[in-house]
This record gives sequence, C-alpha cells and structure tokens, in this order.
Amino acid sequence: MRTTALLLGLLAASASLIPACATSDGQDEPGPEDGFDDTVGDGKADTSGVSVHTVHRFADKNLFTEGAALDTTEHAFYVGSLTHGNVTKVGADGRESIFYAGTGEADRYTLGMQVDAARRLLWVCTTKDSLGRVWLFDLASGQRKADVDLTTVQPKASCNDVLIDTDGSVLVSDRENRDIYRVDAQGHAKSWAHDDKLHGALVSLNSMVFTPDHSAVLTATYLPPTLVRVSTSNPRDVVKVKLDGALFMDGFNVLNGPDDLLMHGDELIVAFGSSIKSIVPDDASWKRATVSSERSIGGVTALVEDGARVYGINGQSVRFLLHLPPSEFQIFTVR
Repeated sequence: MRTTALLLGLLAASASLIPACATSDGQDEPGPEDGFDDTVGDGKADTSGVSVHTVHRFADKNLFTEGAALDTTEHAFYVGSLTHGNVTKVGADGRESIFYAGTGEADRYTLGMQVDAARRLLWVCTTKDSLGRVWLFDLASGQRKADVDLTTVQPKASCNDVLIDTDGSVLVSDRENRDIYRVDAQGHAKSWAHDDKLHGALVSLNSMVFTPDHSAVLTATYLPPTLVRVSTSNPRDVVKVKLDGALFMDGFNVLNGPDDLLMHGDELIVAFGSSIKSIVPDDASWKRATVSSERSIGGVTALVEDGARVYGINGQSVRFLLHLPPSEFQIFTVR
C-alpha cells in the first residue's frame, strides 16, 4: 500500500465510483445515514456496538491491526500491524505478547495470515514499498522457517492474504496486480491465476476463501468492490459473481472495500469497514448469490472463526490511511 498515492487516487475517483456502484444490478441504494469513515466515534457505524461481546482490547494503542488468524488448537489469536510490521499473539488467557518482532524496516506491513493448525505453522503476508513476501513460522518455537520473495515470480508482485490448501501449500492474493500465486510447503512460489477480472481499478485483491466443495476460490477486488470466482481445477476460468440483494459496497464509505472474507458453513461473510455482508449462493457453483447487510462497530479489517463463533478484528485501516487517531483496537464476536 503506497499510502499517499493510494489516498490521492481514491479521493479523486470517489465521485465516479459511488453512482456506478449505487445503481448496478438493481441493488439497494445507499442510505442517507451512510458516512465517509468507519468507526462509531465518527458516527458512521453501529452505536449498538456497546452490546457486542469484546473478547480482547489491545494494550497497544497504535497497533492498527490488519490481517488475523486463529489457532483453534490453543485458541490463540495472531494479528499483523500496519505500524510495526510485527505479529502479535493473544493467548487463550488474554495475555498479549509479541510473537515476531518484525524486521525493523520502516513502512513494512504485516497483512493477511492463516494458521495451519494440523502442521503447527503460521503463514504471513508482508509488504514493503508494495512488494510482497510470504513468511512461514513454526508455532511452537516462533522460528521463521521460510521467507519467500514473490518478486521472483512477478517483478512487481505484492501480497495481501494467504489461503491454505489441503496439501499444505498456500494461495497468495496480490493487492496491486491481477495475480494469485501459489507457494508450496517448501517455500517455492509460482503463478496460479492471472486475469483482468482479478484487477481492481484502484485496489486489487484482498482476502480469499474456498467454496465449501473446494471447487472454486472466492476473492474480491477492494475498489471497486467485486466478488470473483476462480475455478480450482482450471484457474483460467475466472468469473465475476452476479450479486442480488443488498449493495456490495459500504454505502457512501468510498474507502471501505471488502477487507476480509470468511466462509462460515455455507455462508460467505465479508467485512466492509462499517458493515458486515452475508452472502448466500443460489447453488453450489457460486456464480450467483444474494447479499444481506448489517452495520458493525466499524473499522473491521479481519474475520476469523473457531467453527462455532465468528470474530472480527477492529483494525481501522481507513483511519491509518487518512492519518487519523484510532479508536480502541479490539477482537469481538460477530456471530
């Protein structure tokens, strides 16, 4: 994320983005209560957030958490940071500690991450100057086992999130380009999918999930917000998912795209800053689906689950982008 250039581009394009999205495919029009930023303190998110069950309040008031993962074996949360480039662990006892202190480089971000509970590994996306790497950690020792440079595959490769496959490899989304990469368990990277539909006009891919039958990967371009399906058997088969129902954007919050995706049973849950979208497919193909929307406490940048519960992480990336002081960073229950 090149913060200054990205911010200027988003602000310049915001006027044209709203009408185009607001009238597409017969979806709901943005309501007059929809605002620009994404927290309760701005008056733009759900004030009923006081009733949300908070699991953890972060002691670091400048953390700006981004990606997150949950180790369901130890019920420990891991989060990245836009300010520190480190990995913070929140144990089952609520104790907050530094799992990995980072490299010490300025402007290094730690972004999407996922725990491989069976193999006791943590995969982490990280960028500096928009160029992407993937780190692999041993959960028991905290040792970094691999540091994969994605620019060996694509010279301008970025990195935003990881998705663990059944064989222990990961798919890696690119925030800047029209690519998804695959990194195997030995740390070897290669191109997996490349398509214009994976490229956003302003910001490209964020999170990824497998459909329940593993026949496809669902991902989303951040701006403009678009849900995309990629076949796992043929990654050249890439289509935009046709969406009905509620609007697939965060009202007039033009900086808030789909920041994280989570498949919870047969329901896709998408974090949109100040709202949470629930998406149900018409059939198992996931080529057409219906969206419903609810307000959230705002600033949600990541979603994780333990099978029964879904948790949100309030990372407030928009406030980071705009250089605004954050409200409290927390982990809270979504479902």
